[in-house]
Order: sequence, then C-alpha cells, then structure tokens
Amino acid sequence: MIALIGSAVLVTAVATFMANTGGSPASPAGSVIYGQGSSALGPIHNLAGPNAAGQSQVFYISGTVSGLYPGSNSTLNLSIQNPLGSPMTINTITVVAGSPVGCPSSNLVVAETPPWTLNTTYTIHLSLSVPANSTVAGPAVPVSLAAGATDACSGANFPLIYGGTASG
Repeated sequence: MIALIGSAVLVTAVATFMANTGGSPASPAGSVIYGQGSSALGPIHNLAGPNAAGQSQVFYISGTVSGLYPGSNSTLNLSIQNPLGSPMTINTITVVAGSPVGCPSSNLVVAETPPWTLNTTYTIHLSLSVPANSTVAGPAVPVSLAAGATDACSGANFPLIYGGTASG
C-alpha cells in the first residue's frame, strides 16, 4: 500500500495563504491572497507576518488518500478551512509531490485526460466560496500510482506541497 505523508491522516496539508497587509483584519474586497504550505510535519510559518491590525491572513487545505499500489486508483479529497471573520473565494489550488527515497514522484499521477504526473505542479482552477469561520469540501482529485512503479514504491510516503490563490 502506498500512503501520502501526513500527521493525523495519511495526507494532511496545511497551506498558509497571505494577503497584502491592509489596515483591516479582513482582506479588502477584490484583493488576491497568495500562499504556500506542505504536508511536512512541523510548525507552519506565516512568511508574510500579520497585517496592520496584527492578525494573520490564513486559510488551510487538508486531504486524505489511501489504498494506492502500482496500477491502482484512488481519490485525494481536499477540504478548505477559512478561520477568518470574512468570506473568501478560492481561485486556484496547486499540488506537487516530493519523491520518497527510491520512488520518483513521477509515479504518482493525476488520473485525467491527459494524465498529469505530480513531479510537476498540478493546478486546479475553481471558484469555491468559503464562508467566514467555516470548512467546506474542496475538489476531489483522482490519483493513481503508475503500474510500472518499482517495489521501492510499496509503502512509500509522498510529501505533498500545496499552494494557490484566493480573493476575499
């Protein structure tokens, strides 16, 4: 079985998204929120720091997938949490996988036409409204492990790196 790395679940990623540092705790209407994050264990650092009101502009992405073995298919179900006091709209989510020892991430594929290997950044374009202080279901990404993946891929953990944009 192949697992994607995470803490409490097989894949959990927290992505921190920063807005421009305006004078209010909520980002101004129409502003673009940028960010980055990863499924690596450890603290999340807000690289942009707090806004002028002393509050960080963040939202979180998490997801799980399990049951992957060479030639199999599964689904990476993403969810989005908005801890802010104002709604936002998610415009893009990006996913890229790191390579565990002995198993290149090119073996991890987004199963669509044409297939997309996760050793390069996969971008999901969407318009997903996330109310203030809420968690919503995000996109479901069909994922497969290449049939030709080596034995080194059995039981491998692929670290996922998330990013994206939102407006609020």
